[in-house]
Amino acid sequence: METLAFLLAALAVVLAIPVPKWLHTARFRVRSPWVAMVLWQAIALAGGLAIIGAPIVYGLSPFGNSLPSAFVTLAEAVRYEDYAGLEERDVHPSHIFALCLGALLAAHLLLTLARTFYRVRSARRRHREMVNLLSTPLTDDGTQALPDRLTDTHVIEHEAPLAYCLPGRTNAGALTVLSRGLLDQLSPEELGAVIAHEKTHLRQRHHFLTLAFEAWYRALPWLPTTRYGREAVLELTEMLADDGALGEHSRTDLLRSIATTTPGGEDPEQQLSTGQGGIITGARLQRLIAPPEPLGPVARAAVLGLSAALLAVPTGLLLFS
Repeated sequence: METLAFLLAALAVVLAIPVPKWLHTARFRVRSPWVAMVLWQAIALAGGLAIIGAPIVYGLSPFGNSLPSAFVTLAEAVRYEDYAGLEERDVHPSHIFALCLGALLAAHLLLTLARTFYRVRSARRRHREMVNLLSTPLTDDGTQALPDRLTDTHVIEHEAPLAYCLPGRTNAGALTVLSRGLLDQLSPEELGAVIAHEKTHLRQRHHFLTLAFEAWYRALPWLPTTRYGREAVLELTEMLADDGALGEHSRTDLLRSIATTTPGGEDPEQQLSTGQGGIITGARLQRLIAPPEPLGPVARAAVLGLSAALLAVPTGLLLFS
């Protein structure tokens, strides 16, 4: 059990420092953003399991040769108040400390996720109320040609060229919000590219991904993997939304609309409540200007296999070792 704890600790260190630093700038993220997104999710889940599991496994090591049996033995000792047997099992203060540390880390991660979800839901509800008050549905009034997909698209009377999506509990309750300044500056084709981009965010539920990684960052902001993960997910969701828009509109129209639209800014609270990342990075622009060759089947399979292994290894070590 102690050997297993050290293996999990080593895995946690690798996933916390060198791996995210490499993946943050890896070239293949531009070639196949969805593959990179799967890998980031696997790193986050595996890293969380390893960080929590290492101290818990070490703390339970005197109680059994496997995690399930050790849990049962400890539960029975607590139930029957058999504290005299702790000395016989060679339980040291370091084991108690490690067990408490693992439990506190697990509780901290879960509570941070719940707190982030609650704050985002509250901010989103307030934002929706403001949009309902200050906006009007986008309709074709005959004064200009507009794209076909106008359902659940609202306009706010503001000069700045803004575009963002406001997620709902379901896709049917989501909104795409545009500013009057954006409508005045874009052609119908470019406007259609903007709407398609935002609706891709909604359809693929990108706000759940950004919420999870934001909670991960807020729980452990001192870890490189949480900082790099949050930045990477914001960039990757924008790339995925670009790909969704390119399925219906030209690359030129999308580039022009991106150049016109005001970015969402760096405020994480705003990005989470509106579902608007607005991240315009050099890598994102470069892949739109000069599209790279997508990852081949073998490379995709290798990365997806690695992602599956990252999830299977710590889970298997915890449950079956």
